[in-house]
Amino acid sequence: MVFRGALAAVLLITHVSSVCSEPSLSQRAQAVAALPNWSGVWEIDNGTHRGLSGRTAGGVAELRAKSALAAHPPYNAAWDARYLAELNDHAAMAALAARSKSCTLGFPVVMESPRLFEIAITPEVTFIIFDAQEARRIYTDGKAHPAKEDLWPTGMGDSIGHWESDTLVVDTIARIAGPIGFLAPVSRLSEQAHFVERIRMVNSQQLVDELTIEDPVALARPWRITLRYRRVTGMDRIRNFDCGENDRNPVVDGKLTVTPAEGGVSGH
Repeated sequence: MVFRGALAAVLLITHVSSVCSEPSLSQRAQAVAALPNWSGVWEIDNGTHRGLSGRTAGGVAELRAKSALAAHPPYNAAWDARYLAELNDHAAMAALAARSKSCTLGFPVVMESPRLFEIAITPEVTFIIFDAQEARRIYTDGKAHPAKEDLWPTGMGDSIGHWESDTLVVDTIARIAGPIGFLAPVSRLSEQAHFVERIRMVNSQQLVDELTIEDPVALARPWRITLRYRRVTGMDRIRNFDCGENDRNPVVDGKLTVTPAEGGVSGH
């Protein structure tokens, strides 16, 4: 009986301590109120403009021409030689372009893609949610990256962050090794690539993301890029974009194909 009583007392104290350690509703409301308000719809601001179809007038060529990620990365000698060889191999470039069709873009290219996004900020995590239903989760509750044995590479990588005044500082690791994305099909990074972002609102209509990429395997020095975003006016919500719906350009055996419209008549 004495043992059971002691055990009950320990469980009660543990429960009370747990409850007391959780923030009250008023404390949480204060924490939320102290966070920046980045609500609204955002898009990349690099001189490209989407039409009613959601596409840029110049297509992928325009996106690449105005892309910071499509610039020549500061590779070390070995990686630079491979990059230049592939860049000048027109047959290989055409094959890469044919294989680059994907509904999921991954990080970092999704941050420079023409996709619309919204940002939801809470004390524990910040979500960046894109119109194609991809999402980044940036944990700001003080947790570290998972231990090595619990960490595996993904397209978005693993992101943790913290606030420095009104700037969100994001640390991302564990991105899948390989091409950066469709904007830079021959630009690659290794599995050891490390990304640090400093995201802030410079005025009510503009966000800035200062991105630094370090890769001890591929890069000779840090690669620094500044991405800017503008608030989209005339929209009060995002409509989900399904890039696989009514797809007339499926990839078959690694090559883009064209599926004729019903009845064999091409659509517009």
